[in-house]
Amino acid sequence: MAAQSVDTFVLAFSDPLSNEAEPQRARVNVSISFELFNNNHVQTLSTNQAGGDVEGLLFVPDLDSSDPCFNASMQYVPSNVTRIGDLPTVQYLYLGFAPWFSADCTKSYLAAAREVPGLDGLIFYTPNNSTGTPPPVSDGTWDLNDGGQWKSENKYPVYAVPGVDGGIIMQQLAQYSRNASSAKVQNILAQEQLDPTDYVRLYTTFGLNGGTSLPTLWAFLLIVLGIVLFIIGLTSISMHYYQRRNRRALERRIRSGEVDLETLGIKRLRVSQEAVNNLPTFIYVPNESKSTDTNEPGELSSRALSESAAPASSTPDHTLWAQPTCPICLDDFIPRETTVRSLPCHHIYHPACIDPFLLANSSLCPVCKAKVVPQEQNAYTYEPVTNAMVRYERRAGRMRLAREMRRSQTGWVGTQGRVSSGRFNNLRRVCGRDRRIFSAPSAAPTTSQIEMVAVGNRAASSPIAAPHPEVSAVQTRPPADTTIRREWISRRMSALVGREPTIEETEAERLARMPMWRRALGAVFPGFR
Repeated sequence: MAAQSVDTFVLAFSDPLSNEAEPQRARVNVSISFELFNNNHVQTLSTNQAGGDVEGLLFVPDLDSSDPCFNASMQYVPSNVTRIGDLPTVQYLYLGFAPWFSADCTKSYLAAAREVPGLDGLIFYTPNNSTGTPPPVSDGTWDLNDGGQWKSENKYPVYAVPGVDGGIIMQQLAQYSRNASSAKVQNILAQEQLDPTDYVRLYTTFGLNGGTSLPTLWAFLLIVLGIVLFIIGLTSISMHYYQRRNRRALERRIRSGEVDLETLGIKRLRVSQEAVNNLPTFIYVPNESKSTDTNEPGELSSRALSESAAPASSTPDHTLWAQPTCPICLDDFIPRETTVRSLPCHHIYHPACIDPFLLANSSLCPVCKAKVVPQEQNAYTYEPVTNAMVRYERRAGRMRLAREMRRSQTGWVGTQGRVSSGRFNNLRRVCGRDRRIFSAPSAAPTTSQIEMVAVGNRAASSPIAAPHPEVSAVQTRPPADTTIRREWISRRMSALVGREPTIEETEAERLARMPMWRRALGAVFPGFR
């Protein structure tokens, strides 16, 4: 810690060894002693372990008599100067004081000071007539030719005072070194009511900028910061683990067929080419031909099996129903000529219409929104499950559970004369989205059902949304031109899929509008939105 001021004065105190109970200590009045206060002219050379007050009794470190610096320093250090042996060995801290006149001798003083127990710091001065602030620590004056290693080797703070002040203090250390029989010392001991064998020595204190609480405050702040970062990291890891576990659970439920993301409106899925090829095709035979030929079942059966041969499969009986029109292109089927593809829900289409729809638009039937391919056969079409999917699927489950509880409590009865089993026969609301679901008839359709298939699709009865604005609601047939026809059918497919975005698309749009800091916060804490 950098020093701002230094105060050196005379301290009179009793011998701690002879007055252990209550040793006396007093700062001697400057009128009969000595004091030197230096403000703003102190240079800090090293701050190692300067965590509190820097103060102590002043002394000059003892050099070995064999050291060349012992004789070299005699011109700066009086022979009767205060040494460590002239100070009490208990209760007090010590500050070393030495001249800085050569690199080698400075190293000797630093080494000698390291051997003193209770050393609180070391003060240097350059023997010259300077009165201003000593040069900064980066100046070559303080270079000991070791690359600054001396600062780390000596575990105590080192300061420098002006040359004039240093010379004055050195002379005073010679005057207050021993309790000689001088009148000045005897007068001080008498005024302080001390024994003639007690101590009158120089004492030095440093004024440090920032006070003594700064290191403690910084340590406290670092501890608090570490605790906060630990809590944040632990919370983030826990939330990521929890979200990952939920995603894995939803993925397992999807692959096992318990959850259908497209039916819930969470995302749109596609059907693979292999799965589309496995859907049965046959020659269209209207339901009327079956009823008119009932008198000749054998002939009809043989003719139906021979004429309904198709590349993928033979004609099952349940496909012979009166759906006269392809719901996508709105063209009528030609009896015993048109090849149609049947979906598991028993709705039939032109292969040229339904195949692109399933491959590029949706994995649900355009009419009733039933699943076209079993979940396990189409599992590889799913992209990785996201946290948004987990949230919306859970919300849909809670709403479905609440709805079933209300129905069970009120005894709601469906159209079949029994309590509804939860199959959405009319209007269902999932995650705040309305979808009209029409089930395919299990037997011959009624006239109203036929009209719903042939007319309802082009009259804005799409289960997901209204038709594309460019697909006219009154236009019942696509154009004859091949290029325009393909474009018309493509728009018709988009209209059947619906313009309402899925939850996956809504979530992507929300993230795109979100500020950068919100996205970063969501990446760290995935549960916060």
